[in-house]
Amino acid sequence: MPLVDAGLLRDMPTDRGRLVRAHGYAVAVFVVNGELRAVDDRCLHTGGPLADGWVVDGCVVCPWHGWVYDLATGERVVGARTTGPLRTYPVAVDEDGRVKVEIPDEVGG
Repeated sequence: MPLVDAGLLRDMPTDRGRLVRAHGYAVAVFVVNGELRAVDDRCLHTGGPLADGWVVDGCVVCPWHGWVYDLATGERVVGARTTGPLRTYPVAVDEDGRVKVEIPDEVGG
């Protein structure tokens, strides 16, 4: 999977996410207790923008209806459990301090 640049680590918010779009994907990148996490940006409930959600105790709270997802696993903590977890993505920092997310070449890839 190609690496997509999400910006400098020093510029990443710690209370919200950063939206990264590439190859038909919308991915929300978060800093959680000094660790990077990346998940699908769309809430499984009604598609709320998770990058705009709040980070609380290692989870993101959807700004639309309050569904809560564990950012390490993508699993729902609060909300109906009728659908699978959010997809998670590998994320790291390169030697220049830039955040890189592994996003597939195309949707469904």
